[in-house]
Amino acid sequence: MEKLLLLFCLISIEPFEIDQEIAKTPELLETIRRLKENPININTARKVELMLIPYFDTYLAERTIKYRKEHLFTKKEELLLIEGMTPYLFDRIENYVTVKDSKRRRKPAGFDFLSRFEHKEEESQNKIYNRITIPYKGLLVNGLTEKDYDEDNYLDYYSVSIYIPEKLVIGDYDLDLGMGIILGKPGFFYRSAGIIPGEKGFSPHLSTFEENFFRGIAGKWKNFMFFGSYLEETSWGEEKLLGASYKFSSIRLTGSFSESEERGKHGLGSFYADKELAGNLFRFEIAAGGNTFKETKNSLSYSMGIDNGKGLKAIYVNLKDSLPTLRSSPFYKDEEAFYVSYTRKISPVLSAGIFTELSRTISSMESFDRIAEFHLGFYPVKNLEIQNRIKTQRGKNSGRFDLLHKVKDLTFRSRFEVLNARDGSGFLAYTSCRYSKDYILEGRLVFYETDNWDSRIYAYENDLPGKFTIKQLYGSGRRLYLILGEKILPVQLYLKWSIDFKETISHEVGLAISI
Repeated sequence: MEKLLLLFCLISIEPFEIDQEIAKTPELLETIRRLKENPININTARKVELMLIPYFDTYLAERTIKYRKEHLFTKKEELLLIEGMTPYLFDRIENYVTVKDSKRRRKPAGFDFLSRFEHKEEESQNKIYNRITIPYKGLLVNGLTEKDYDEDNYLDYYSVSIYIPEKLVIGDYDLDLGMGIILGKPGFFYRSAGIIPGEKGFSPHLSTFEENFFRGIAGKWKNFMFFGSYLEETSWGEEKLLGASYKFSSIRLTGSFSESEERGKHGLGSFYADKELAGNLFRFEIAAGGNTFKETKNSLSYSMGIDNGKGLKAIYVNLKDSLPTLRSSPFYKDEEAFYVSYTRKISPVLSAGIFTELSRTISSMESFDRIAEFHLGFYPVKNLEIQNRIKTQRGKNSGRFDLLHKVKDLTFRSRFEVLNARDGSGFLAYTSCRYSKDYILEGRLVFYETDNWDSRIYAYENDLPGKFTIKQLYGSGRRLYLILGEKILPVQLYLKWSIDFKETISHEVGLAISI
């Protein structure tokens, strides 16, 4: 996947609900920061670049390319003419696209370097992260190392790859096919955003999520895709893997054979189809695997989704725990779930969204757990946004109110959130200010109080490049953080300092350099 210019930009509105799934793929948030500063030109971007846009998948990317072949986009709003693009969805992606080239954007295959150092006061713990991409004659050479706070070995986790965009990758890579049942990434599906998972193919593994990559080779030739991997250490021991996939028209067939110490030898296959019919997009995937016919039969799992192109999206999933998926699925195993999302722009200044999730364990006949959310966005004047969210689920209810106001180079944001859990309640309030022009400066002051851990409140924080923080706030306290970013010639320098006032006072500092 070609690299975009790495300029740190502190986003003001979370484009989707930050949760523990997305925490496994922090590079997603980094991509959004890049796009905020360097929107993608929908007149010139290749398919692989278009799919970097939040909420874009193969379907929307292909429809965008088909539209511009007949006539180029003259304004971003023309995206609304594409099937599958709703007014609410357009509002969510508008800041990440353009019809003009950005003067600040480097060539996609440019040199990229990021080094990050973090220090915690407790026990003098340090965390170090380094990543580099070097272009060479049409290919990209990638490398990544990370040492966590509790590790001594600086090469405990590393990743290396050589990548020819959309053709070949050698080394460590990610693979996402179909709806992700057997080959997918958790961060590619956001329930409350109403996303129907769509395949993204293969790409270099440059993530700090250590449990979802392959080590070997993957390539594409005409309609065929092949992949092979050998890993000495996985959650089920040493693993050897060979697989291939073939796509014709709207159908994809994928099969693989693997051997590991814990699972033994087993095969795995899936059938995936996506079809547009009468303005509706249908997606379906069925998969099964094992080392005997009985195991294969009992592992049969499937997922189906529909997008009516007018704001309504629904997904049903039945994923058996016995299905030997190759990597983490965007769905939970041993779960039957039904997701429905409906978004609508009621007027030029008002939009609304409703989301519900019903889920239960397949192996039990218990009643479905229910999650329901209601979102309301109000835009009374330019540069002023008011967002409201109400969420209810078993044993926990919450309400959130956000106010965002922009004045030239300043962005002000305030939030008030209340939560009522089965065993306690709590509230959170914060206000933040960000200046971004010649340099970047942001500060946020947070107040919170909850009865206990069960009534904790999650708060997303802007952070250093390639990283973001989700604080789990409970008890009674205050939190302050400051971020400073400065450009010196081609080098970007960043500093983050945070301090927690609780039972004791604790500090944390982070430094980063990027080119």
